[in-house]
Amino acid sequence: MSRTLHPALRTGAATALALALTATTVLPATAMPVVPDTAGIPVASTTAEHPAGEPAADPAVATGQEASEVKGAQEESLSLGGIDAEALPEVLPDAQDLPEAPEADQEPEAEQKQAPTEEAEGVEGTDEAEEADAALMSLTEPAGASAVTAQKPADSASQPSDVVIQDLQEKAQADPATLDAPAAEEAEELTDTVMDNALSATQDVEVEKIATLTQPVETMDFIVAGVTWDIEDAGQVTEVSLRVRENAEWTDWNSMEIHSGDEMPNADRVGTEPLISSGADAIQVRVTTVDGENPSGLKLDLIDPGTADTDGKLEPASPASPALQQIEGQAGLSTPEPTEAAAASTSSAPAGAEFVPAVHAQQGLITGTAQATTASTGSNALKPAIITRAQWGANESVVNDWGAPSKDLKAMYVHHTAGSNNYSASGAYAQIRGIFTYHAVNLAWGDIGYQFLVDKYGKIYQGRRGSIDAPVVGAQAGGFNTDTIGVSAMGNYDVASAPAAMVRAIERVLAWQAHRYDVDPTANTRLTQSGKGTARWSSGTTVTVPTILGHKVTNMTACPGRYLDAQLPTIRRNVDRMVANAEENQAPGQPSLPSNPYRLTGTGTQAHAYWNAVPGADQYQIMYRAVPQGGGSISSQQWIAGKTGTATNYLLTNAPGETAQYAVRAVRNGVAGPQTYLGQHTAPLSWDDGDVYFGNGTTRSNGGIQADTKPEAIRIEGAGQADRVVVTATVASGTADIRVERDGKFAGRMKIRAGGSTVCAVPLGAGSNVRLELQNNATVTYSSVALTRPGQSQDVALDNARCQASFGDVNSSQTAFNAVEWMQWSGLTHGYEKDNTFGLYRDISRGESVAFLYRYLDPSFSVPSKAPFGDVAKGSTFFEPISWAARNGVAQGYIGGGFGVSQSVTRGEFASFLYRGVKPRFSVPSKQAFSDVSTKSSHHAAIAWMKSQKLSTGYADGTYRSGQRITRGEAALLLHRYHLNK
Repeated sequence: MSRTLHPALRTGAATALALALTATTVLPATAMPVVPDTAGIPVASTTAEHPAGEPAADPAVATGQEASEVKGAQEESLSLGGIDAEALPEVLPDAQDLPEAPEADQEPEAEQKQAPTEEAEGVEGTDEAEEADAALMSLTEPAGASAVTAQKPADSASQPSDVVIQDLQEKAQADPATLDAPAAEEAEELTDTVMDNALSATQDVEVEKIATLTQPVETMDFIVAGVTWDIEDAGQVTEVSLRVRENAEWTDWNSMEIHSGDEMPNADRVGTEPLISSGADAIQVRVTTVDGENPSGLKLDLIDPGTADTDGKLEPASPASPALQQIEGQAGLSTPEPTEAAAASTSSAPAGAEFVPAVHAQQGLITGTAQATTASTGSNALKPAIITRAQWGANESVVNDWGAPSKDLKAMYVHHTAGSNNYSASGAYAQIRGIFTYHAVNLAWGDIGYQFLVDKYGKIYQGRRGSIDAPVVGAQAGGFNTDTIGVSAMGNYDVASAPAAMVRAIERVLAWQAHRYDVDPTANTRLTQSGKGTARWSSGTTVTVPTILGHKVTNMTACPGRYLDAQLPTIRRNVDRMVANAEENQAPGQPSLPSNPYRLTGTGTQAHAYWNAVPGADQYQIMYRAVPQGGGSISSQQWIAGKTGTATNYLLTNAPGETAQYAVRAVRNGVAGPQTYLGQHTAPLSWDDGDVYFGNGTTRSNGGIQADTKPEAIRIEGAGQADRVVVTATVASGTADIRVERDGKFAGRMKIRAGGSTVCAVPLGAGSNVRLELQNNATVTYSSVALTRPGQSQDVALDNARCQASFGDVNSSQTAFNAVEWMQWSGLTHGYEKDNTFGLYRDISRGESVAFLYRYLDPSFSVPSKAPFGDVAKGSTFFEPISWAARNGVAQGYIGGGFGVSQSVTRGEFASFLYRGVKPRFSVPSKQAFSDVSTKSSHHAAIAWMKSQKLSTGYADGTYRSGQRITRGEAALLLHRYHLNK
């Protein structure tokens, strides 16, 4: 078996070949990155570190692997209602120990920004939608807004008075708590902080609005907690706070974002956003309502999402664009390492840092020519690697899609999950499963609310189903879910700065989506509120917002947290730089082809390929994939980047015995566009190939193989992929008769006459070996033999230089030409050797008819020892075919014991021979197929079948003329049409 080096690789070293065979394209060297200029961001202490002994990222298992079985997942729902007296303090700290409350006109320490005002459009009093200009950055929370953030402990000034405590105790006696769970051992010591951040000492009236207050209670271990209630009381709840015990320590109160029920039409439940923990085992709940009454169906939902062996160990199954790294480098953006330090702080670069690209390395495949970088065409040039739903373990059986995706993308929200920052790489998977379960099942949204999530290690996760392919509608911003998407940072970034790896991952998602849907990252856009949700305005209000914005801009929440919110200006600038570089590096268009773009030369070793110029392209690169003689399927091979040049044509040369497919792609500024397929051809074998054998008297002569005596032969092994053998040969005198065999079985015949070099081809059936055996004593010199494969762009034998042994009475202008050529090369007929004619217009005999069918069908048949008819001599040309026809009911003889070997055949008789021979599955119609063929005719079924298969359409007058004699040319046409249809 030959394993010679492809010509496109011969200029490189052996190591270059190994490289080329394992990559679809060779990328330039990675440019040295520089961290982008980052605006000053307030940094707070963070707990975003790994648990002791756990690495930052577990080693990958296998690219694209799906999640293994999730084990240990469980859920618990506890009914809530009323006030637990045990949760209240008995006495308050002495009044003199309390610091003075701030004066009414005293400004708070934190900077306050003016909330946007609504401005009506059109004439006052009309139904025109209102528009409000939303501030581009942080907004002061209006009264009643819910901040999804861990609150700092309130000072004593926010504690209620003794009167408030007394009233709460009385309410607890009248409406005791219903939560059936054991009290936590720390319950008593936590009573003094039960009202932290709930109300001030002067707001005694608020006591009437506290509907539920539980003790700190022991629960199952959980990651996710949330509070839900019936949709009928969607507007009743004004505040829900939770605090949990993690690692034997109680967190501060977390005031949860409250949904209004507009997120999912026809949902029967509503509730809070989930509280995400790194692992908790106790909880306390506080609920305030408009009238102090408990909403119906109030429940505490706890979720343990379980674990899977693959958590944190999978490489993204949805790959990044090959161009992403190069574009980021050109934009001067780094790829931060997801270390513990990176996960705990935000990086910045010295002012004025400058990007300096590295020199593109030469890979050895192409001498003196730089390779083009494959760029994802169009919208996906900036696509990052994404961990799919199947990888983090989405339970697709509970998913309920929300209908068609948005038709446009106008804005992209940045969120945070407001949960624990103290999670591991594996814990990120579990958190997402927990959020998914709470959103999809407990809130009845049918899926996770966010389109994408990002963890502190810089890993990107697919959120909502379909989000990789389209801007599916989610629940990322109540009232503004259409024409927007949400990217959620996993953690609480109101108490810590987002790690650099996380910020870069957010930028990647936003840049990909902005480039994909033509969103200007630094512009503003107009969104119209639909429904109420948690939005700040009324339904129908149109607001002007940034295209990249924090959740808090349009909704009553502190999301994405003050530290991540402060990074949005830098995020917008970096996203804009990436999009700009992607547009500058936009791949050129796809080459189109002229007529006859792939032209074989000589015996098929070379092909000249042509294509049309592409506007803006500065070079063109040849792509190829190839297999040697005896190699496997070419379609399973990877495309390899070959030579580049400026011409719009190229001479393509294959190694001996090699089959290669070629394509071309345009290149602009080192970025390659989509490729256009050019063609495929197979080069003739080398006589030194280990799969080629010749003997029985054959000799090497003048670079070829000479045979001059029957049965000298050439045998080729390892030909399982071949579908045709193409021979170029010269005959000294007379005609060489060459039998072609496939695994010892007749495949066809070549008859090559003297008169110069001749190219002939015979189609091959299934098998592994090919044999060419001389059948007479003519002297023939084979100059080349090629085994072409399916997909050959140009048939050398039949399209370029037809075998010169065609019958003398058949030419290409005749209707039956292709049919007769096929019969000759398939070995169905040898014609009349005396004058080398086929007898195109001669009547076909009964013996010839069954002989044609027998050779074509090639049935398994044991030849009898006795002749079936008196006029068929044993050993004659027609003895075997007629014996087969008689035994299988294809043709019967005449009264008197004769078959009528030489008797002419009618059109009806030949139709019946063919019909009985192939035995098709056919329901015979009850109506006539032709006006002159009765349904009672013995030929009715056969002629009706032929018409149904379009083997014959009869004559223009609607007749078939079944009694008319049929010629050899007409019979060839019918048999060839059947072969093509089959």
